[in-house]
Amino acid sequence: MKLLIAIIFMCSFFSSVVIAKKGHVGVMYYKHIFGNVHQNPSRYSSALTTISCGHPVKIYSIKMGNWVKVKVGAQNGYLPMSFLSTKRPKCFQDKYPRFFDKFALGPTDLYYWGRLYDQYVIGKSRVQ
Repeated sequence: MKLLIAIIFMCSFFSSVVIAKKGHVGVMYYKHIFGNVHQNPSRYSSALTTISCGHPVKIYSIKMGNWVKVKVGAQNGYLPMSFLSTKRPKCFQDKYPRFFDKFALGPTDLYYWGRLYDQYVIGKSRVQ
C-alpha cells in the first residue's frame, strides 16, 4: 500500500514538473494598432519591444490586476489583458495595406504609437 502511494505521489510530482516547463496558458492577439511589451506590469515601465495589431502573443500567467505575463519572440514581458483578444482582430493595416505603407513609419514612430496607447485611459466617463 505504501509503495502504491509513493508511486502515485511520484507520478503526480513529475507530471506537475512537465506542466510547469511547458508554461504557456494560451495564445491571444494584440488588438490595438501598435503597442509595447513592458518590462514590469506598469504602463510607465520600460518597453522591451513594439508589436502591431494582430500579433500573436503567448500568455503565461495573470499578474497584478489586469496585466498578464507574455512572451513575444524572445522577449518576456507584460501586457494589459484588455489589449488582447482571443480571436485575431480585423486590423486597419491589414484592411488598407497600400494606404498604411504610404506613412513609411520607422521604429521610433512605432514605439511612440505604442506609448500613446499606454497612456490612453479607455472606459466610460462617470461625469454627469
